[in-house]
Amino acid sequence: MIKNSTGMAAVVTAAVAVAGLVPQQAMAESHYKGTSAQADIERRLQMMEDEMRALRSELARARSESRENVEKMEAQQEKVDRQLAEADKGEKEHRDLLFFRGGYAKMEHGRGYKGLETLVWNADENDNDGWYVGAGFDHELTDDFWGLTDIASLDGEVMFEYKNFGTGENFLVDAFTGGEVIENKITQFTLTAAPKIKFNNMGNFRPWIIPFGLGIHVISPPSSGVTVLNPGLMLGAGAEYKIWGDLWAGLDFRYHFTGDDLDIKSKNGVLKGVDTDGLTAGAYLGFGF
Repeated sequence: MIKNSTGMAAVVTAAVAVAGLVPQQAMAESHYKGTSAQADIERRLQMMEDEMRALRSELARARSESRENVEKMEAQQEKVDRQLAEADKGEKEHRDLLFFRGGYAKMEHGRGYKGLETLVWNADENDNDGWYVGAGFDHELTDDFWGLTDIASLDGEVMFEYKNFGTGENFLVDAFTGGEVIENKITQFTLTAAPKIKFNNMGNFRPWIIPFGLGIHVISPPSSGVTVLNPGLMLGAGAEYKIWGDLWAGLDFRYHFTGDDLDIKSKNGVLKGVDTDGLTAGAYLGFGF
């Protein structure tokens, strides 16, 4: 009886021990499974976070590139707008000028001062003052001197003027009529063509110079050699101011160096030639077109 009780106790103890081990093993297996699932979730979360970070980086780069493209497009648009504005301004601003001149004229020596001319006798050597009127136009060739500078432009000028130096006695008529006094008007017509450099960096005030120019002069009465045409060189300087719109007012000074085509080679020295060197100084009014 005692033996049976002892055996029963051993069986019960073993059963209890087995029953205790089974839950522990199950708990261990459950803990392992839970840990593995958590690690998997954390790994997936890390992957998602990496992907989100990569997406943010890609989005930031795309935004930066988009911003740069927008800035480039805006800069290009501003350039186009500026060019259009300049072109529109150039179309609205008339760069050519039609002008009308007038003022004081002076010959270096009066007609007949050297002595007897066939058609003019003038006892006063200093009688060489006169007046002039004329007109011309400037045509702009380049507004930046062909890319050399923005402060100066180059125009081409064509101009004509009529000069009046008073009167002189017609010696030829006097000699053949026995004292009949005939007075001739002493006049000169000049046609010139020249480059004109204008300085455009002073707003509405625009100085200019003519470094050289060709002048053709026609005198009346003719010289003792019965010639009337004399070429020469012209120099000039002046300034103009925009009064309103395309209306300009200016002052100018010009000097003419001429050749000796009107001089003659008199063998006995009685008849003398004509000196057409001289200057003009006056004002002009110009209209842009």
